[in-house]
Order: sequence, then structure tokens, then C-alpha cells
Amino acid sequence: MARLLKISARFARAILLAAALFAPFCGGLFAGQPEDASKLVSFGLDGFEVVEIKPLKKGDEIKEGNRRVVCASDMLLVEGRAKAPSEVEIAVALPLGSAWNGMFLGLGNGGMGERLSRAQAVGGANAGYAAAHCNLGTANWLKTADKRTLIRDFGHDAVYKMTIFGKNAAKKFYGRPAEKSYYIGGSTGGQEGLSMAERHPEEYNGIGVFFPVTNRVDLHLRFAFERRMLHGKNYFSDAEIGKIADEIVRQNRSNPAEPKDWDRPYLKNPECATVDYSKFGFLTQEQVDILRRVHSPFADPRTGRVISRGLPPSAEESDGGKSLKKGFDCWMVKWLFNSAKVDMSKVDMPKLVDDFQKTFGGEVNALPELEAFKKAGGKLLIVQGKADTIVPAEYAKDYYKTLCGKSGGFENTASFARMFLVPGGSHSNMSADILPLVRKWVEGGIPPDKLNVSVRAKNKIFSENGELFRPEN
Repeated sequence: MARLLKISARFARAILLAAALFAPFCGGLFAGQPEDASKLVSFGLDGFEVVEIKPLKKGDEIKEGNRRVVCASDMLLVEGRAKAPSEVEIAVALPLGSAWNGMFLGLGNGGMGERLSRAQAVGGANAGYAAAHCNLGTANWLKTADKRTLIRDFGHDAVYKMTIFGKNAAKKFYGRPAEKSYYIGGSTGGQEGLSMAERHPEEYNGIGVFFPVTNRVDLHLRFAFERRMLHGKNYFSDAEIGKIADEIVRQNRSNPAEPKDWDRPYLKNPECATVDYSKFGFLTQEQVDILRRVHSPFADPRTGRVISRGLPPSAEESDGGKSLKKGFDCWMVKWLFNSAKVDMSKVDMPKLVDDFQKTFGGEVNALPELEAFKKAGGKLLIVQGKADTIVPAEYAKDYYKTLCGKSGGFENTASFARMFLVPGGSHSNMSADILPLVRKWVEGGIPPDKLNVSVRAKNKIFSENGELFRPEN
């Protein structure tokens, strides 16, 4: 009780400070003014509590590691959390008065999602949105006894909680609900967006995602297989990884799938690449064998079911070359064994396949079940890099192919969900502003038929045209 009284006192001081700081500029002419902050101290939302309300002035800086965001206008930063056993924390940035554009923006997390980013919320508010970000309740996973809630929050529930808290905070503060709601996220944040469309189709009018995780169980099994294969030795240097990628690009310059005038340092269609392993004279036979295995599908050793199609040839340098070094971190293995360090060489891999499905299968995969999202008028835009080695393009392509099959074919699907593939695009080298495209689709009924993307490769920036993905029948 003493702690709650202390928090309430802090709220009171924050609200008085907000009114003192902002009143000279606002004059109470618009909804969403400092005096309205008192509505947020306790707005009666089951399952949540408000932790802090902080006034921010135009020019204030938010710093998080290397990220620095300057407030473009006066705003309130509202922090909340879900009640136990969930450990989800939420930040909502609310522009004051006429600075609000009447829209809500949900922002996705990435990786394991252990960090809350106030800077991202403020960045969304700088663009005029009531914007929210959350962690995924995973920061204290090693000490968390309730792993079921942790897995559910990570898989889909944390962003739903963020959405409910954020939209209700905005409604309480401004005195009216948001006119439209949008969501933008990538990787894990992409998975969260797809899961919102699947599980809560009424919450967002438009969703835009980059390189989304779809089948996370299989993706992390790939990480585990890769880690086991690369365990205990550094097989390739950075220089060798670069030479491998360059050699594969050189071998495929005359590939019929490649345009004759294509001069980029990456392939336009790496999924069609062929590899002559006898040409890697700078590698040992052991290295060539490992390279073959990394390029090859990873399969269940008992059934032969393909878990992943392997590394796209020519993408060896993408995402730091991790697929030829130690592989990618598989935190779900750590969760399964409740240990920060797991020796993959000692893991029973067939059992791991079964345990993954039993433990995670119903919570962390995004399924292409979007009929309700379509009926609600929702629009979905997916952007996927062809050279992505963390979330290979085949996962998103399989997701979209299945969606087309369930939605009556490509034309019917394209009326509410579209996917663009980006040549040379990986998990960390491309950028595009897709929110305006999503809004134009939702608010103007104009779907995107092209996508301009900036791709960084070999220390240069290339302008790419995303390719609208049309699955073959």
C-alpha cells in the first residue's frame, strides 16, 4: 500500500508539473491537454496498472543506447504494465492537443523482445500518432516461474495487451477513440503484426510488416540445427565468407534467371542460383562440406520433414555472416532447458523437435487465417528480403501461398493482403517507409502496386523495386 501511495504521489506531481509546463502554450483549446492527464492515473482498465505519467516538452531528448529521439512537440509519456503473472511493460506517447492526428500506432519489438523502447513510442508521437511500444515480458525469463504466460506473451499476447492499453489510454486522454489504428513491425514485430491480424482482426485497420517470423517453431529449430552443426569451431573467416558470396554471384551472372544487365553485388533471384562447389579453391574440403550443409534443407532426422530450406546461395555475407559462423541465438532452446547456456552438441535433436512443438507450437506461430481480418476491412502489407538469412524468404512465401489458397487465389488475396520481395534485401540492410502506403490503402482504397526500397550492400546504397509476389498455382 505504501508503494502505491508513493506512485500516486509521483503521478500527482507529474500532472501538476505537466499543467505548469504546458498551460501557457495550450490554453485548453483542444482535447488532450495537461489537465486531462489526471484521467490517466487510474482509468479502470482490468489487467493493467499505470506506473508513471511523464510530461515531455518539445526539444526534450530520449536516449536509449545508440538511439536518440528529440521530441518534435509537447507530449505525455504514459508507462504501464500488465498485472502478474505477466511481465509486459508498455510505453504510450500522446501528443498534446492539435498535434495528435487522430490515429493510433502500434509498434512491434524485435528478437526476444526483452526491452521496452520509449524512444520508439516518442518517434511515433513525433509523426502525430498516439503511439505505443512494449516489451514482450521476457526480460527476466530465467527467473520467471510461469513460462506458459511468458511464451504466450512472447508469441502474441504482449502486443495485444499493448494495443488495448494504448488505445484506451488515448481514448481516455483525448476524450474520443482513435479514428484509425495502424501497426508497423519487423521480424518478431512482424510475427506480432500477423498474429494480431489472425487473433484480433478488429484491432488494426492496417498492418505493415518487414521480414515477419511466421513458423517460429521451425525457424528456431533451424537455429538449433545450425548451432549444433557449427558448434565448437570457427569454420570461416569474414574474408572467406565474402569470397564465397562473390564467387556464387560470379557463377550465376549467366544464369537464365538473372537479367543480362544486372550488375548489383547480389543476385536478383538467389532462389534460382546454382553452386559449383569445385570452384571454391580457397576453402578446405571440410569448409566446402559445411557450406553444402548450410545451403541444404534442414530436416527432421526421423521423418525427413523439411524444417528450413537452408541459406540462400549468395547471401552468405548477409546479417553479419552468422549462418557460417556460430549460427543464430536460439533463446527458445534456453527457455526449454531453463538455462542461459546450452551445449548443443549434447542435445537430443529428435526429442528437441518433439518438445518444441509441444511447448511452443500453439503460441508462437503466425497462421494465415485472416478471413475475419478481411471481413473487418483490414489491409496487410508484407515486405520480405530475398537475401535474408535470419528469416529466409521461403517462410514468408509459404505463408502467403497458403493465404492465397485459403482466400480464393491471388486476386482475391491481393484485395486485402500483398507481399513484396526485395532483391538483395536482408534482415538488416533495407529500409522503406511503408506506413503511408498502408494508410493510402486503408483510407483511400488504393493498394500498393510498387515499392521502393533502399538496400545497403558492399558499403553502397542501391535503390530497389520490390517485386509483387504472385504465387504459382
